[in-house]
Amino acid sequence: MIVLPGTESRSHQEIPLPDGRTDIPILLIEIRMRFGEHDPHAIIECKRIAGGNSRLCRKYVVAGIDRFQTGKYAGNHSTGFMVGYLIAGSASAAVNGINNHLNRKKRGTEHLERSTLIDEPWVWGSRHPRSNPPPIEIHHAFLKIGSAHC
Repeated sequence: MIVLPGTESRSHQEIPLPDGRTDIPILLIEIRMRFGEHDPHAIIECKRIAGGNSRLCRKYVVAGIDRFQTGKYAGNHSTGFMVGYLIAGSASAAVNGINNHLNRKKRGTEHLERSTLIDEPWVWGSRHPRSNPPPIEIHHAFLKIGSAHC
Protein backbone atom coordinates (compact mmCIF):
# COMPACT_ATOMS: atom_id res chain seq x y z
CA MET A 1 0.00 0.00 0.00
CA ILE A 2 1.23 3.48 -0.86
CA VAL A 3 -0.13 6.67 0.74
CA LEU A 4 0.21 9.64 -1.60
CA PRO A 5 -0.65 12.81 0.38
CA GLY A 6 -1.92 15.70 -1.71
CA THR A 7 -1.84 13.78 -4.99
CA GLU A 8 -3.88 14.85 -7.99
CA SER A 9 -6.38 12.33 -9.32
CA ARG A 10 -8.92 11.86 -12.10
CA SER A 11 -12.59 11.86 -11.19
CA HIS A 12 -13.43 9.53 -14.10
CA GLN A 13 -11.37 6.95 -15.98
CA GLU A 14 -11.97 8.60 -19.36
CA ILE A 15 -10.43 11.90 -18.21
CA PRO A 16 -6.77 11.84 -19.34
CA LEU A 17 -5.45 14.52 -16.95
CA PRO A 18 -5.98 14.92 -13.19
CA ASP A 19 -8.90 17.19 -12.27
CA GLY A 20 -8.72 17.19 -8.49
CA ARG A 21 -6.42 17.04 -5.48
CA THR A 22 -7.30 14.80 -2.56
CA ASP A 23 -6.03 14.91 1.01
CA ILE A 24 -4.96 11.27 1.42
CA PRO A 25 -5.19 8.99 -1.61
CA ILE A 26 -4.21 5.35 -1.13
CA LEU A 27 -2.87 3.15 -3.92
CA LEU A 28 -2.76 -0.62 -3.50
CA ILE A 29 0.30 -2.08 -5.22
CA GLU A 30 -1.37 -5.40 -6.14
CA ILE A 31 -4.24 -3.65 -7.93
CA ARG A 32 -1.76 -1.33 -9.68
CA MET A 33 0.35 -4.27 -10.87
CA ARG A 34 -2.57 -6.50 -11.88
CA PHE A 35 -4.78 -3.91 -13.62
CA GLY A 36 -2.38 -1.05 -14.38
CA GLU A 37 -4.66 1.46 -12.65
CA HIS A 38 -2.67 4.51 -11.56
CA ASP A 39 -5.45 6.41 -9.80
CA PRO A 40 -6.02 6.04 -6.04
CA HIS A 41 -7.98 3.02 -4.91
CA ALA A 42 -9.26 4.73 -1.77
CA ILE A 43 -9.60 8.41 -0.91
CA ILE A 44 -9.61 9.96 2.56
CA GLU A 45 -10.82 13.57 2.68
CA CYS A 46 -10.01 15.55 5.84
CA LYS A 47 -11.85 18.57 7.25
CA ARG A 48 -11.81 20.59 10.46
CA ILE A 49 -15.16 20.39 12.26
CA ALA A 50 -16.95 21.71 15.34
CA GLY A 51 -20.61 20.94 15.97
CA GLY A 52 -21.47 24.47 17.03
CA ASN A 53 -19.83 26.04 13.98
CA SER A 54 -22.31 26.08 11.08
CA ARG A 55 -19.65 27.34 8.65
CA LEU A 56 -17.40 24.33 9.31
CA CYS A 57 -20.37 21.94 9.17
CA ARG A 58 -21.37 23.42 5.80
CA LYS A 59 -17.78 23.11 4.52
CA TYR A 60 -17.64 19.47 5.68
CA VAL A 61 -20.65 18.81 3.43
CA VAL A 62 -19.86 21.06 0.45
CA ALA A 63 -16.09 20.50 0.24
CA GLY A 64 -16.19 16.92 1.50
CA ILE A 65 -19.35 14.84 1.18
CA ASP A 66 -20.47 16.60 -2.02
CA ARG A 67 -17.15 15.90 -3.74
CA PHE A 68 -17.74 12.19 -3.21
CA GLN A 69 -21.39 12.45 -4.22
CA THR A 70 -20.64 14.23 -7.50
CA GLY A 71 -17.87 11.76 -8.32
CA LYS A 72 -15.06 14.31 -8.11
CA TYR A 73 -13.54 12.00 -5.47
CA ALA A 74 -13.79 8.20 -5.72
CA GLY A 75 -15.83 8.50 -8.91
CA ASN A 76 -14.96 4.92 -9.81
CA HIS A 77 -15.71 3.56 -6.34
CA SER A 78 -18.78 3.02 -4.19
CA THR A 79 -16.97 3.79 -0.91
CA GLY A 80 -15.17 6.87 0.40
CA PHE A 81 -13.64 7.96 3.69
CA MET A 82 -13.64 11.22 5.63
CA VAL A 83 -11.82 12.34 8.76
CA GLY A 84 -13.28 15.19 10.78
CA TYR A 85 -10.68 16.86 12.97
CA LEU A 86 -12.68 17.98 16.01
CA ILE A 87 -11.41 21.40 16.99
CA ALA A 88 -14.21 21.78 19.56
CA GLY A 89 -17.02 19.64 20.94
CA SER A 90 -17.76 15.98 20.47
CA ALA A 91 -18.30 13.68 17.50
CA SER A 92 -22.06 13.60 18.17
CA ALA A 93 -22.20 17.44 18.22
CA ALA A 94 -20.34 17.54 14.89
CA VAL A 95 -22.69 14.94 13.42
CA ASN A 96 -25.72 16.94 14.63
CA GLY A 97 -24.32 20.05 12.92
CA ILE A 98 -23.65 18.15 9.66
CA ASN A 99 -27.09 16.52 9.72
CA ASN A 100 -28.72 19.91 10.42
CA HIS A 101 -27.03 21.30 7.32
CA LEU A 102 -28.17 18.31 5.22
CA ASN A 103 -31.74 18.70 6.56
CA ARG A 104 -31.79 22.44 5.80
CA LYS A 105 -30.81 21.63 2.22
CA LYS A 106 -33.63 19.04 2.08
CA ARG A 107 -31.29 16.21 1.21
CA GLY A 108 -33.91 13.54 1.96
CA THR A 109 -32.43 10.36 3.35
CA GLU A 110 -28.88 11.71 3.46
CA HIS A 111 -27.61 11.82 7.02
CA LEU A 112 -24.81 10.48 9.15
CA GLU A 113 -25.60 7.65 11.51
CA ARG A 114 -23.62 5.43 13.85
CA SER A 115 -21.41 2.96 12.03
CA THR A 116 -22.61 -0.60 11.70
CA LEU A 117 -19.00 -1.74 11.22
CA ILE A 118 -17.30 -0.29 14.30
CA ASP A 119 -19.09 0.33 17.58
CA GLU A 120 -17.28 3.49 18.69
CA PRO A 121 -18.80 6.93 19.35
CA TRP A 122 -16.36 8.60 16.92
CA VAL A 123 -17.17 6.37 13.90
CA TRP A 124 -20.15 7.18 11.65
CA GLY A 125 -21.43 6.34 8.18
CA SER A 126 -23.56 7.89 5.47
CA ARG A 127 -24.97 7.00 2.06
CA HIS A 128 -25.49 9.49 -0.76
CA PRO A 129 -27.15 9.08 -4.17
CA ARG A 130 -25.19 9.71 -7.36
CA SER A 131 -26.37 10.50 -10.86
CA ASN A 132 -24.71 7.25 -11.98
CA PRO A 133 -25.44 4.41 -9.54
CA PRO A 134 -24.32 2.95 -7.27
CA PRO A 135 -24.64 5.47 -4.44
CA ILE A 136 -21.52 6.35 -2.46
CA GLU A 137 -21.09 5.10 1.09
CA ILE A 138 -18.84 7.28 3.21
CA HIS A 139 -17.20 6.14 6.42
CA HIS A 140 -16.54 9.06 8.80
CA ALA A 141 -14.07 9.18 11.71
CA PHE A 142 -14.16 12.17 14.06
CA LEU A 143 -10.84 12.67 15.85
CA LYS A 144 -10.10 15.15 18.63
CA ILE A 145 -7.15 17.39 17.94
CA GLY A 146 -4.54 17.61 20.70
CA SER A 147 -5.82 14.61 22.62
CA ALA A 148 -4.91 10.95 22.71
CA HIS A 149 -8.62 10.10 22.92
CA CYS A 150 -11.13 10.23 20.11
